[in-house]
Amino acid sequence: MPAPQTFQPQAAGAAGTLPTLYASWFKAIINGSLPVESEATCSKCVMCSRPGEPADTEQYFFNNASKCCTYTPTLSNFMAGAILVDPAPSLTTGKASLAARLSKGLGVGPLAILPPPAYKLLYRHSQSAFGRNSTLQCPHLDTAQGTCSIWPYRDPTCVTWFCKHLRGKISQSFWKALRIFLDAVTKELSLWCLLQLNIGEEALALLGVRREDGITSENLQSNELDGRCDADTARKTWGRWWQRETAFYAECARLVSDLDFNEVEKICGPEIQMSSTLVKQAYAKLQETNIPTHLKIGHFEVEEATFDAVRVWSYSRLDPLDLPVPIFMALSYFDGRPTDEALSMVEHDLGTRLDLQVIRTLKDFGILETLQKSG
Repeated sequence: MPAPQTFQPQAAGAAGTLPTLYASWFKAIINGSLPVESEATCSKCVMCSRPGEPADTEQYFFNNASKCCTYTPTLSNFMAGAILVDPAPSLTTGKASLAARLSKGLGVGPLAILPPPAYKLLYRHSQSAFGRNSTLQCPHLDTAQGTCSIWPYRDPTCVTWFCKHLRGKISQSFWKALRIFLDAVTKELSLWCLLQLNIGEEALALLGVRREDGITSENLQSNELDGRCDADTARKTWGRWWQRETAFYAECARLVSDLDFNEVEKICGPEIQMSSTLVKQAYAKLQETNIPTHLKIGHFEVEEATFDAVRVWSYSRLDPLDLPVPIFMALSYFDGRPTDEALSMVEHDLGTRLDLQVIRTLKDFGILETLQKSG
């Protein structure tokens, strides 16, 4: 397992970054800064093998070229439009990659630009290849720079996924809640845009059928397997906007950019109210610093051990911790008894004094869990 976190107190991160539109939604529901995941370093990927370090099959390394960019994002109609109308020179490569997806036509619809059906099928059945196989490489990866070419407009999954988290499982829970919120808003606003722009009755009915069908079928059509778009299906899908797809996306971007968050809430309805509440709850847990009065050992796996440390992982195999042997030996004392008592016994029996920050980190990563008392 590459680059485990050394066991030390976790430093507070500076404010993170979100695409401008997402940032405005986040600010509307959270009175605070977005946490940064300083352990997940894109420019110098901690999941890639280091110079002179063999990327053998015993260890889980990412491909040095693609890294975690082995996922093709779903670009909502308004985010696709935002890319197309943004004049920034830094988006030249991104616009070209988007134009390539548009020209192929596969997955290109009024609601969003989806991954091609064959890609989605392959991705669902190749989870162990994530980060490791160039076949899954994102079309928006700037291979010359090793960076995302549409970074200011990346999708909710790309915004909220990290290989490692500063506060482990508790951080992951926050980002998952934020992704669900952003997905909910994106889904409803995309549909709202479509309804404002009147694609036609036949196209709307066809869209309704596809939304009901859900995920990609396990059986691909001949043209989908060959990577070809079916022109007749595309014409019916786009209705009155057929062969004006770029203009449609640009108009979606204009419509959404004019909305304030009060209007967004009215459009999106109860689903966004529920998902925003979950974000607030997850964010509040990130602010907590108290140590539970009773702790027990959580679920974790031992990856390897040396005379000095034991490497374990809990919520994600990508984010292991190297626990010094004295700390690993102390875990058995947390069996539901009062935390103060466990700490005293560890110091008495093992001669190890555990700092409260150490306990907090073990709790954050799920190595230790709060004992829920019945009644």
